[in-house]
Amino acid sequence: MPDDYLTWSSLWAERAHESSLRPRRIEKRLIRMFRRLCRRIEPNVVLEIGAHEATFSQWAAETFPAAAVKAFEANPYVHAKYADALATTGVDYRNLAVGPVNGEVQLNVPTEVWGRERELTNRMASLGVHTEATDDIQVTVPSARLDDHLSLSAADRVVAWIDVEGANEIVLTGSGSVLDQTDAVFIEVESEPIWEGQWLDAEVADFLGAHGLVPVARDIFKPHRHQYNVVFARDDHAHDPRTGRQAAAVLDPARGQPTT
Repeated sequence: MPDDYLTWSSLWAERAHESSLRPRRIEKRLIRMFRRLCRRIEPNVVLEIGAHEATFSQWAAETFPAAAVKAFEANPYVHAKYADALATTGVDYRNLAVGPVNGEVQLNVPTEVWGRERELTNRMASLGVHTEATDDIQVTVPSARLDDHLSLSAADRVVAWIDVEGANEIVLTGSGSVLDQTDAVFIEVESEPIWEGQWLDAEVADFLGAHGLVPVARDIFKPHRHQYNVVFARDDHAHDPRTGRQAAAVLDPARGQPTT
């Protein structure tokens, strides 16, 4: 699986770099493609892990008003900044790290990275250690294994957005049974290590593949970070012709994105 994934990913990246579309435009198209996939799935459980201001969760709460929309943000400074604004949106916004244990964990909040000072509300807080952070603080935050935190029925339809700054291994290995019921995932990955000991993109793909999720589309590297986003879908959605058309449109500057 890792070699197959890297071949697939390299072909996508090559096509993306050959496209006249700018990386930010491709990222926006990938997000729209994922949202359209979610509309077809019609989830009744929506997860955003590493939510920050919970943009995806807010969209999901408006789009699927009957769904349980849960957004997890480990950084207490970020959570305090957005909690009041999210209180009336229908999003269950929690200051909680999704991790390997039920209890407490140490969160690293970089305050200087690549020679630049960072606010405590920056997007780079992680359960991992950033290789280029020259200063940071550690805060103790509540933690839960997703397997234990959620009680799902066999009929539940789950979609997930995961952006956890190098902590994919920590998050995913505590989420196994939830992943078995997840129909689609939007996840940020890295092709080179940015956090110490982290899983790279092929390892993430291998783990998700073991839970029946296959890659269907990706964007390209963000500047200087070796990071990109990938959409994974369960096999029946991945092989749906509509998914193929919408995935192809992500990189085609001559086409809009089909809505069905």
